[in-house]
Amino acid sequence: MKRTTRLIALALCLLLAALSLTGCAPAGPAKYVILADALDAEQFGIGFRIDDIALGLEVQHILDEMAADGAAAEISKKWFGEDILMKDAAYIKESVAPEGDNSLELVKQKGVFVLGLDDSFPPMGFRDENNNIVGFDIDLAKEVCKRMGVELQLQPINWDAKELELNTNKIDCIWNGMTINDDRVAAMFFTKPYLANKQVIVVADSSSIKSKDDLAGKIVGLQKGSSALDALEKNAAVYESVKEVVELDENVTVFMDLKTSRIDAAVMDIIAASYIIANDKGNP
Repeated sequence: MKRTTRLIALALCLLLAALSLTGCAPAGPAKYVILADALDAEQFGIGFRIDDIALGLEVQHILDEMAADGAAAEISKKWFGEDILMKDAAYIKESVAPEGDNSLELVKQKGVFVLGLDDSFPPMGFRDENNNIVGFDIDLAKEVCKRMGVELQLQPINWDAKELELNTNKIDCIWNGMTINDDRVAAMFFTKPYLANKQVIVVADSSSIKSKDDLAGKIVGLQKGSSALDALEKNAAVYESVKEVVELDENVTVFMDLKTSRIDAAVMDIIAASYIIANDKGNP
């Protein structure tokens, strides 16, 4: 009986060794990469109600102070390892508040500045392991509110309904890595652009997709209400060639669908993609 057991054990060892040699051993965690073939270049800005120019100008004035005294650079280094903030950018539209604009006064009177955000957009604004909302934009806003003399209130919103949340006075601004585009400029007052960004394609490193042209016949995922769809549509031939575009509520969910092979590629901001990939824990 002992001899039989030893023979069975030896056979199992040989079988496992053979499987390993033929590539049947368990695979390691998949890795994900950002393709060099970007879809679009863009800039982030902070959006206010179109008539709340005084409030937007005060926030920008404080951000300019923070740039001058180094506070903004320190926050950037904390999250990105270097100062990546844009310097000397110009306003998109008006830079003088009209007479009768009391938006700044109202915020100071109530003592609270309500910031609307997608709380799943790392590293700009997201929830940490203790469910606290943290991020680059959050740290900037905290310092702005400290200097303005008001309390910061973080209000998670449905990103696809962000303009509605703003225009119904549920929030005072949208500050969460929001891309400046023509439609938004027509509907909001923006601060100066403060970060450069790109819309990029994320795939598994083992994927056959090596450029945007390889998206033909593939399923592409992106965040609903984001500028990712705009960037994809700007590349008309690519957009028309994809099999399906799946719109999801959050970039993190888009990445999880990529990991579980529900989609073939993801389109998202390079800032978010870089952070998500760097902090990915491994297998789905």
